[in-house]
Amino acid sequence: MDSFSNRDKDVFLITCEKMIDRGALMSRYSRTKELDIRTLWDKEFAGVEDRAEKFYERVFLEYGDESVAELATAQMGIQNVSNVTSKIIEESRIGLSYLEKSSRYVSYKEKRNGRFLYLDPERAGIPKKYYERYEEFNTSLFELYERIFTGVTSYIKENNSFERTRFYLPNGKEVRLGEEGASEEVLKKAYDNSVRSRALDETRFILPASTLTNIGISGNARAFSHLLERLKVSGLTEADRLYEELLTELKLVFPKLIENVQNPHGIENVEYLKAMKNFVPDKISPLGESKSTTVNLVSWENDDTALNKILSSYFFERTEEDYESLFRRFSSLGIQQKTEILNKIADSRKNRRNKLDRSFEHVHYSFEINTNFGAFRDLQRHRSLTIQRKPLSSEHGFDVPPIISKIDDLLKQYLRAIEESKRLYNEIKSENLKAAQYVVIFAHKHPTLVTVDLRELVYLTELRSTPQAHFDLRNISREMVRQAKEVNPSLDRLFTFLNVKEEELGRLSAELRKEIKLKSA
Repeated sequence: MDSFSNRDKDVFLITCEKMIDRGALMSRYSRTKELDIRTLWDKEFAGVEDRAEKFYERVFLEYGDESVAELATAQMGIQNVSNVTSKIIEESRIGLSYLEKSSRYVSYKEKRNGRFLYLDPERAGIPKKYYERYEEFNTSLFELYERIFTGVTSYIKENNSFERTRFYLPNGKEVRLGEEGASEEVLKKAYDNSVRSRALDETRFILPASTLTNIGISGNARAFSHLLERLKVSGLTEADRLYEELLTELKLVFPKLIENVQNPHGIENVEYLKAMKNFVPDKISPLGESKSTTVNLVSWENDDTALNKILSSYFFERTEEDYESLFRRFSSLGIQQKTEILNKIADSRKNRRNKLDRSFEHVHYSFEINTNFGAFRDLQRHRSLTIQRKPLSSEHGFDVPPIISKIDDLLKQYLRAIEESKRLYNEIKSENLKAAQYVVIFAHKHPTLVTVDLRELVYLTELRSTPQAHFDLRNISREMVRQAKEVNPSLDRLFTFLNVKEEELGRLSAELRKEIKLKSA
């Protein structure tokens, strides 16, 4: 089999068997006079054992050029990792792409080998004297998870029965039985799926951070090196072991590229990161109680400056004017004139998939978001965000989902579980703060500082306010927009497709569309 999809065109796939050979070959584009990289392959790579490894070793020794590590990629599966460590894994913004098992669509009622899906105490670094308490606590949470799921499902069906439910497609068109392929079977399946999804949205609040998940990762060698650094710096027993396991596997794909985390420079950088993680240059005395609001806008630009930045950068790309001249020009206009120009740009969007261009990335907002850990997990998926967060803790309060709050017996059990989580957290914390994170539950609040540019703010809030989004993210999205518009009223028109309609069965329209398509396929 040839190492290229074709030999006679300017566009071709590089299909060599070893991924490291592909990366090494592409790296040569910057330092070869060959007119065709395929000829270079035949001359220097074909039939030469370990050619790519030797090439990378020479590049690092002679040039110290780590950018070539971005051309070698791997696909990695990481299974049975806790939700404490999975969030550390997923902190990369570039270089790695993730797909994780969803607590919104996959039930955690099942056991494996007679055990619920939570990390064992030894791997979590739990002090030995707490092993039994830890096991009992996690088992009780998963048993409660089953009861909550059953109770919430019954409540939803009683208050939103299939017989009384009206079915709409995402475009707002109502679909009645027998129309557009909507048989009773199709409608019932869409209904059942949306009920299950809504029940899981509530039930996930009681899951512990020790809950196991699976992650698929695709990315380049340089980003995997940074991932290894984060694991090493975290101070978690689980992460230390995962570091060794991950390093062993990655060496099979790109040995020379990944070894830089263990060379003197790599070790020095890890020590620096460890030191900075806990470095506080001055003592800070508490000034009072923290704000209890879920979303608090803490930094922004005034309306006039925001408009000047957006319009100047927008016209910079489309005219011959320099940015400074444009900024002076728009600064001389009144707010109303600038808003009229901005609205013409905003009105060109026909749906939320028509994204604003990069001109809107020059305006930024910082929010302190104090929501539950479960909701944070959804927020973290937006990698354009700049996120800083505190360690997981039971000390910042907790959220109670809306349906559980209406079922007295489940609510009492829920609150008891939260109290037990706090007690056990405080006991383990006294001996091992890092390990105590594993007994925090998804309901506990996780204070996070988020900085976002205007373009991403529009994208995030329009997407996460859709009916199929989790209700926590819908509420957060609407509140972020409300506060942004309060300080920048001239930008109101940009949030055209923010959804403000509330629906109990949020996924019903999407599930209906899916089932109709499956039936007609």
